[in-house]
Amino acid sequence: MSGSGGGGWANEPSVDACETLRETTTLNSPQKAVINLLNVGSILDVTVSKQGKAVVVMALYQGQVAGTITSSIIQKLAECIEGGHEYVAEVIELKGGACKVRIRAK
Repeated sequence: MSGSGGGGWANEPSVDACETLRETTTLNSPQKAVINLLNVGSILDVTVSKQGKAVVVMALYQGQVAGTITSSIIQKLAECIEGGHEYVAEVIELKGGACKVRIRAK
């Protein structure tokens, strides 16, 4: 006789990993003209651009590139964005030309 075989759901994550993806990082290649427009709490859009075979994750403020994101999660972040998930980067610290952001699902 065979068993019910319906088990296993308790070990599966109940939330999509893309929905819980978060990271705090400093923007690379900050664009001074755009960074000067930001305040703590400003919300940036996170987008993916393919440049040849390279994938570049960018933070945009009002359509302008504020900087790029090169943290340890960029591969997963790019996959999630390409899969239809949307992310924002909230400015949590500004020091001189440096901009620290918290990336989260929109």
